[in-house]
Amino acid sequence: MKFLNLVKQFLWEWQYKKIVKKQKRNFFANWDNPKYFDKKWNLDYKNIDIKDRTIQNNVKTIGSNVVYQVLVYNFADGNNDGIGDFIGLKNKIPYFVNLKVDQLWLSPIHPSTSYHGYSVIDFCDVAEQLGGMNAFLDFLDEAHKNGIKVYLDMVFNHTSYEHPWFQKALLGDKKYENFYRFTENLYDEDIKIDTNTHRKRYPNLNQNIFGTNKKFLGRFWAGMPDLNLDNPDVIDQLIAIQKFWVSLGVDGFRYDAYAEYFSSEIETKNNFNESKIFALLRKESEKINPNIFMFGEWLEDGTKALEYSKFNDEKALDTSYDGMHWKEKIDVRINYENLLNLVNKYSQNSSDWMPFLSNHDVMRWLDNYRQKFLKIKENKLLKKKPSANEIDALKIAIFVLLAMPARPILYYGDELGYFGTRAYGDPALREPMIWDNKNEICQIQETKIDSLKSKVLATSALTLPCVEENISKNDSIYELIKFLNELRIKYPFLSLTDPTTIDDPKEYVDCEDYSSVIIRKHKNTILMFVYKNDFSENHIVRKISRKYNFKLIYSYKCINRTWGIEMNKNSMAIFELKRK
Repeated sequence: MKFLNLVKQFLWEWQYKKIVKKQKRNFFANWDNPKYFDKKWNLDYKNIDIKDRTIQNNVKTIGSNVVYQVLVYNFADGNNDGIGDFIGLKNKIPYFVNLKVDQLWLSPIHPSTSYHGYSVIDFCDVAEQLGGMNAFLDFLDEAHKNGIKVYLDMVFNHTSYEHPWFQKALLGDKKYENFYRFTENLYDEDIKIDTNTHRKRYPNLNQNIFGTNKKFLGRFWAGMPDLNLDNPDVIDQLIAIQKFWVSLGVDGFRYDAYAEYFSSEIETKNNFNESKIFALLRKESEKINPNIFMFGEWLEDGTKALEYSKFNDEKALDTSYDGMHWKEKIDVRINYENLLNLVNKYSQNSSDWMPFLSNHDVMRWLDNYRQKFLKIKENKLLKKKPSANEIDALKIAIFVLLAMPARPILYYGDELGYFGTRAYGDPALREPMIWDNKNEICQIQETKIDSLKSKVLATSALTLPCVEENISKNDSIYELIKFLNELRIKYPFLSLTDPTTIDDPKEYVDCEDYSSVIIRKHKNTILMFVYKNDFSENHIVRKISRKYNFKLIYSYKCINRTWGIEMNKNSMAIFELKRK
């Protein structure tokens, strides 16, 4: 067994090195370059001078009500250093405008120990690797001019080990010790120890200071010590952080891992709970921008997170995204009764429903489909370019997502058919966009990580055309998303989480599988979305033409007859119906 494991490890490393050689640029940018960390980080976030920054509180958006998640470090390199930045992202704003998305959720952009941004060193700055604060503000202004709102990812559950708060706490500063959860006992695996070995992982820290052997709560790992969110001083700092960004013109926030705010056995809720924290953040933010949008991370049934939308009678979160629809689920059908029940719950709470297919923490939808439905083994995924049928399956999943009465989230690369693989760790879920201009492609590594998984590699993207070639095809996923978003703009009711905008398809058609038919309506306007995925039993969808006229406005691989619709594999259609 040991010999077999060694063989597997050898083959894995050999395959990994082959992929490294296939990367588009001849160097990897070092996220840990000391030049990015040679500055004084903010210790107190209250009363930071924003100078004479003028903000736009009421951005007139494109109107599709679709969120697009961006990893800035991997989207587009604008200064030819190998790291994605706000210079590159600003240059790509026409890409989003043409796609008709009107909201960008930026994964963390703050100075951070790690490339992914979730180990924050300074909450009121922009990482120099990403171009710094001025480049961000230029991007923000340009996004607003083009009708796009910008949301920041807020990591309030923990900080980086390198954060000045934690460094002061380790040295015995009582005020900052109380910013975290130190303990004398090893209750469980959530408790970590400040060892010499761990401290040496951070070359930008003073290495003349040794590990203290203090024990602290670090639920994710020792490099991310949990904040004491029951401490009023900490909450005051978080409020100041959010007010800072609202004052700069940011339109909203996504809250990372808020289900973990008080999840450890040693955490108390004597002064605060999740809802109270969000209500306080909202109250202070709305003094600056009354239209601020606040949503949370939720990887399970999203309706269970609705309790965090209020604290007593005060509004807290607007909503949380819904991990049940359709994270890691390859069958995206939903019947009318279940859809109505779901939308009613959100509507009664005055919350938007936010479904999604993929994000930075989970396998991409197409990867799930290939492994679970097609039974392609993980080590074979990158050797097999997605077939036309596989791309069609992803198209249908996106077709359903954008037909929903919701504020859906697209993950960058969904529009290109990226599929990823976890075979090379989480970085492979976050691969760079492959542009025609190689100088815009991002190639990052973390030198402090002693692992072959330290490089953020292009993997699935290497099997696909470059972005420009990919989106130029009339039948591309990008063009489908653009068309559906244009439809959402033309018919604004499509974007509403409102039960009155959906109806029972049995009133309009006869078929075997009504879960593959979606009816959206408002007053005298009725739109019917119909599709056949791998799970649908429909071959014929018969029109109830004695009651309605059926006007075809979109068709893909189906045959429209006067009496009905012949549904072939991976077919889709949209009809506008008029009552006779």
